[in-house]
Amino acid sequence: MNLLPTRYADNACWTCRRRRRKCDRLLPACRQCTSAQRQCLGYSTERPLRWTNSVASRGRLMGQAVPNVEIKVPLGRSLIDPGLQDLSLPMRGYIAYFEQFCCQECVVYDSGPTNAFKEFLSLIPSSRGLCHIIASISALYQAQRDVSNQLRQGQLFFTDALVEDGHGNDWLTKQRYHDFLFHKQLALQFLRRECQQASPQDSFGIIASILMFIWSELMESGSHTWVYHLEGLRQIMMRNASDYLSGSAQCLASSFSRLYEYFDTSYAIFEIIGSTLIQSKQSYEPLLMPTSALDILKRSESLTWTGCPAELLYILSLVHSASALDTHAPDVVLDLFCRLEAFSPEQWAILSPLPSHVPNRFRVSSIYQAAICIYMCQVFSFPLGGPYRTPTDANAWLDHTIALFTTMDPQDRYFRALFWPTFVIGAEAQTQTQRKVIMEALHHLWIAWAGAQNVVHAAEVLKEIWGRNSTDGVPPEPWIQFLYERGENWMFV
Repeated sequence: MNLLPTRYADNACWTCRRRRRKCDRLLPACRQCTSAQRQCLGYSTERPLRWTNSVASRGRLMGQAVPNVEIKVPLGRSLIDPGLQDLSLPMRGYIAYFEQFCCQECVVYDSGPTNAFKEFLSLIPSSRGLCHIIASISALYQAQRDVSNQLRQGQLFFTDALVEDGHGNDWLTKQRYHDFLFHKQLALQFLRRECQQASPQDSFGIIASILMFIWSELMESGSHTWVYHLEGLRQIMMRNASDYLSGSAQCLASSFSRLYEYFDTSYAIFEIIGSTLIQSKQSYEPLLMPTSALDILKRSESLTWTGCPAELLYILSLVHSASALDTHAPDVVLDLFCRLEAFSPEQWAILSPLPSHVPNRFRVSSIYQAAICIYMCQVFSFPLGGPYRTPTDANAWLDHTIALFTTMDPQDRYFRALFWPTFVIGAEAQTQTQRKVIMEALHHLWIAWAGAQNVVHAAEVLKEIWGRNSTDGVPPEPWIQFLYERGENWMFV
């Protein structure tokens, strides 16, 4: 039994008013609305709002609605690396391009875990200089690729690329060249500051930045400036060698041991091959890792892009040590030639875990072996072919070596490893047929290396070497001496 008193409102509810029905005015809700299962709008003195989905509730516009426009805001499906979230969108785009495309150029075969360049990206949050030099390289890579594609579409040879003014005609290419210079300048400023303030824990980003600067200089020209970066790299690595070997750095070394290995390996490649065409040669010695030079060079076969067998690189380093002396000991020189002849390209090629790589590994190692032999003949003033070949055999040997270039697919990743031996063998080419094969090989290398300008420079230097004339029947000076006297410090790698 309900003992609560019944209460009534003074006026009818708004629902009954609008429907023009008699309201019982029962509080809190009209019984008529309740029994009809309608919403009772109450008894307030103010008229309740009524949504009619139209422009007006009465008059000429009653029932006319405005189209419903739905605005969709797209949401990015990919997560942003926390280390990159503070960077601008163009910067993130350049870094993403570097990771996806540029890093593949740093190893013969990109198998992910063995690509140390991708590990450099983890150092970006602690090194703004590294961040900007990576963006700079990415911009330069894309710009030179644009120019390369334009020339290829016009069916032009790579030597038609203008070294000074070949910056493309379209706006996007010019913008990329601008970004390349802009980020390179910022990278230099940050690198200077980081070198002054860095602790041993921050040296990883500095060393990685300098390696990137060397790469940038090779893509841009291949002469002069890389020498200064390599000298700075040597000094910083020597300064950090004691920190690496000390007990206080053991935890650091265990975390970044792969980076240390790659730093030492990359330095070895630049030092050994970079010293070939300059007169002041450095004797290579490991700087960071407490291991032998040959062990470090063995890692270069998988960690770098050269594709050169470790034994041949080691022989080349011994050549530098011997040539740095005022007088060349005959027994030492003959021992180097003997060691080079003892190297077997067949045995090195079959060490590949993939049988499909064996043929090209054999060709690449044979080409490198021949190039080092030619280089040793130039340095130690031996006739072509060394002490173990007659002039007739040497000419046939050179023909056979140059013919190996035509047996390789330019699309194969081992082909891009042949830049240095292509130049050295090309410098010795005598006939027009031999020189044509060398120029075609450089053209394919120029395409493989995204239109890098040092390939164009290599072709120009070869033309100057080939263009030298004999004087009074006396053959011109050795081409290595010709390069020494010019003092341009080329590195074609």
